[in-house]
Amino acid sequence: MRLPEKEVAKVEVTKTEETPFTIKRPIPDDILSKESSSKKQRESIPLRYIDPLIQFTTVQRAPASHNVGCVSLESLIGDPDLELMVQINYMIEIDFVMSKVHRSIRDSLRVITYHGLRLSAQELMSMKAVTRAQYPRIELHSVPVRGMGTHHTKAMLLFYRDNTMQFVVHTANMIERDWRNKTQGVFKTGRLSKKPQPSHLATCAFERDLIEYLQNYKNHLEITNRVAQYDFTSVRGVLIGSVPGEFSGPDKKKWGHLRLRAVLRQQVELSRECTSGSKIICQISSVGSLGKDSQGWLRGEFEASLNSHRNSNYMASTKADLCVVYPTAENVRTSYEGWTMGGSLPFRPTSYNKQAHYFNPLLHSWKAVKSGRERAMPHIKTFTRVTSRDDGDHLSWFLLTSANLSKPAWGQMKGAKFSIQSYELGVLIFPGLFEDLNETEESLQVIMMNATLDDPYPELRTPELVSKTANTDTEAEGKSNGSQHSIGVVTVRLPYDLPLQRYDFSRDSVWLSGKYFPGLDDFGNKLDQ
Repeated sequence: MRLPEKEVAKVEVTKTEETPFTIKRPIPDDILSKESSSKKQRESIPLRYIDPLIQFTTVQRAPASHNVGCVSLESLIGDPDLELMVQINYMIEIDFVMSKVHRSIRDSLRVITYHGLRLSAQELMSMKAVTRAQYPRIELHSVPVRGMGTHHTKAMLLFYRDNTMQFVVHTANMIERDWRNKTQGVFKTGRLSKKPQPSHLATCAFERDLIEYLQNYKNHLEITNRVAQYDFTSVRGVLIGSVPGEFSGPDKKKWGHLRLRAVLRQQVELSRECTSGSKIICQISSVGSLGKDSQGWLRGEFEASLNSHRNSNYMASTKADLCVVYPTAENVRTSYEGWTMGGSLPFRPTSYNKQAHYFNPLLHSWKAVKSGRERAMPHIKTFTRVTSRDDGDHLSWFLLTSANLSKPAWGQMKGAKFSIQSYELGVLIFPGLFEDLNETEESLQVIMMNATLDDPYPELRTPELVSKTANTDTEAEGKSNGSQHSIGVVTVRLPYDLPLQRYDFSRDSVWLSGKYFPGLDDFGNKLDQ
């Protein structure tokens, strides 16, 4: 997540609107191996901190120090130069959204919305009529889904008068309570400029994937044509989306967890330490019906996707430990929102009872002191692979997404076909995406680490890593031994604390929708029996 700039003597800071900021400095003596400890080599291997442009939203009741580097809705959509806003979401409160738009353009701003509210035809007509009367330039589009599906994606496309645009993927519904005291996540690009030459041919994978996702909406042509005018080559991320349908052949790898599997297998290489011991952490705000079978969907096809990586075909590896972070009833009771927060954590008792025998051992409570979100219950959804080492927690990959832990969201195999019921969208990051950020001839080796409030810029203390960086096989690359090297550290502020805190079922109860739990919350309220 975005972090405050560290106060370090003689630090060179580079920060632009379009690219993540970096901090360059000599590597400390104590992280260099004996083979690479000369003064000349130390000075030639700078340590660079890279911002992945992923942030928390601000929390109203949290101390100001816990909101440093966080983003508000006003900061996202409050620019007076905004010309067109496209909101793609599940739930939307028009008056609330427009209250965050700059007052000078509220009457003139054109807004296109795609929402997932399940309303009758008459209710939809009434909603459109009321909206049109107050905001004539707002278009409302309802996105139909079938079965257990939901239009659950949360994204924005923001177009400005200066011919730039910004794309945002996040985890909050566009309703007031989601932007107050919950833990939410936001990925946003910089302000993107138009391509030098007009072209509707995608210039990078991110643009291609975004347009392909948007093409699943009716009346998409204007939006996709606009998006195709912009240059996305500066964006560091991979879109992982879900759209309803039954897919076969190569199309199975375009969406859902099979899309994640394909990207991890093609692009994410694990370190040796990671393959010998790591955790895959699923942090969610809702759990669906996963089935009675302990070796079914969760521990079968879904876990296989999470465990995929580029070197799995030729390196013997141990499966990572699968962990789930989900709030306890006590987490909810003591939260900033009290018992009412439970309405945003749907987990039905009937589903839980069927899968508790294999689900309980995976459960870890919401503990978030280090991230400054202890009492801000999660509506954020994150999936990551973590290896804890002496020098900190290293991330092989990190996914911020709208998708919870459910088959409709991620998809499931049905015979030879792959079936998805919901719309979802997330952004995956991993170290390899940032290796070309250097503007010099240096080669950049990138790692990704967990950053906390107290340690926003984690120090490296792994001599092997620095040694490997400083002594890269130059013959294979055709470079001389005098070539320059540096280490990039992508800092991700995980929403929960590491190490994880496993449920103690002698005192901890899983939060379940509609179930009674005793005690008064922060407002003196109790649950209805």
